[in-house]
Amino acid sequence: MSKQLSVRYPFEGHPAPLQKVGLFSFLPDAYLKLFGISIQAAFDDVGLGNLYRRLNRKSDAQPNEKLAKKALSELLSKLDEPKDAPELLADLKLAVGGCEQAKERVECLTLVETALLSFGNEPHEWGRRHCHLVLLERGGRYAHQLFATGDSAGAVDYISAHPLLKALLWPEAVEALRNATSLDALHPLTSAMTLDAHLGWLAAWDLDSAEKRGLLVPQFARLIPSKAKQGRNSTSLLFDELKRRIGVTTVADVLDKGKGDPPVEIGTLYRWSSGKHFPDTGTVSALMAAHGLNKDPKDILCQQYGAAKVINLIAYFGQTIATKTREHGEPPAAWPWPAYPFGHPDFESWAAARYPFWLDFQRKNGAALTELARTVHGTKIL
Repeated sequence: MSKQLSVRYPFEGHPAPLQKVGLFSFLPDAYLKLFGISIQAAFDDVGLGNLYRRLNRKSDAQPNEKLAKKALSELLSKLDEPKDAPELLADLKLAVGGCEQAKERVECLTLVETALLSFGNEPHEWGRRHCHLVLLERGGRYAHQLFATGDSAGAVDYISAHPLLKALLWPEAVEALRNATSLDALHPLTSAMTLDAHLGWLAAWDLDSAEKRGLLVPQFARLIPSKAKQGRNSTSLLFDELKRRIGVTTVADVLDKGKGDPPVEIGTLYRWSSGKHFPDTGTVSALMAAHGLNKDPKDILCQQYGAAKVINLIAYFGQTIATKTREHGEPPAAWPWPAYPFGHPDFESWAAARYPFWLDFQRKNGAALTELARTVHGTKIL
């Protein structure tokens, strides 16, 4: 009897849907939360938490632009501006001060572009993984607008011709997009396409990481659940990668072979090995240091740690949608679910087919997509 793949909710707290922008992108907050980055905590650390909360306060009332502008101006005035501060910070200050040119530049940025620039990632530094997200949001927002105005044919033609988005289409999906009566009716299909797009993002990141370290082959595929290792999720497979690096076969050996006192409890490792507990960064860092992996510039375990989180996210939401669709009798309105994109019956079959596709796609098209993302950066979408 085959073991059922079990994937835990990838975030802390109660499960909740991820907010999207456009047709195929998650809000940047989802990526930050996934990797343990809290913008709120960063502002709290420098004593600006209350101002940040004022800017992000949720209300059912119409947003007050004057009050928001005042809060943003106050926040920006209190931020230190180091010599290497992102150009975006200067543009924001100019825009709030009334500069129309700066305001236009800021308004032309997508959410993911704004996030990248805020972290100091300028366009000339963007790799495949950055450009994949930039083009995904830009293209998805444009297509969303076409659907919203009733131009389904134009939206499908746009997606079909887009150098990245066209890879998300299969014949039945094209037909469903053309026949869609509303954006709400498209939600099951665009959710499936979103997960496929993020498998493509993982492939882009995989190639970036391997090339940066001079590795001959990408390394993230080892973390993807498969029929060959039934029931093993990416959390458990990540532990396999740790054992492989160290050259051991058992959980106990991981502790015994390390230098100094064991940095973690053996129970923690057993839960990690079984896939029931995703380790925190402190645990992984301590184990890497105990085994000298942190001194190897080519070691990719930290990157695989992040990749395992992304795979958990994709698998969790895919399985959740598929399961709920079956529980509700597989209504036609939920198509393509409970099947995965391109008609695959389960996560393992879908990932086994699509991840190699995306690796090949990124190898062949990554340079052109990178150039395109840098070219359209900062231009108006609609």
